[in-house]
Amino acid sequence: MKHFAKLAGVLPLLFATPALADGAVDVKGFHGKTRAQIVEFGHLSELNGKYQLRVTEVTIDPDGYMKPHHHLGPGVRCILSGELTYVFRGQTTVYKPGDCFTETGDESHEARNAGKTPVVLHNSEVLPATLPEGKTSLIPLPADAKK
Repeated sequence: MKHFAKLAGVLPLLFATPALADGAVDVKGFHGKTRAQIVEFGHLSELNGKYQLRVTEVTIDPDGYMKPHHHLGPGVRCILSGELTYVFRGQTTVYKPGDCFTETGDESHEARNAGKTPVVLHNSEVLPATLPEGKTSLIPLPADAKK
């Protein structure tokens, strides 16, 4: 357990940060709390200092959405409660409690809560070790992807 850096008081990670307020990624009603991070990778020591594995619990309010975006790294998302409507490569999928799916981070996708109850999910991501605490992994689409 020494390799997990549990963040004191469960650090709030709000997806509607000032860096995104300029409209880079259109987000409404997403709230996150970092639950755990690992920065030492045991036998995979070549990853030390380069990457971190972060688990964030994300709550999406009813009518909450995140318009098309990318992430800094790949991840696994697992739905704990509610139903997440997810659009990837033009196909819409509704994920329910117990469902998990993956993202590479470098492909456009969007998500929304079309239901009447919050969606709660765990978001596990491989991210750069230099990403500051509390900084979201969201990045806007590249200019050529917005066409």
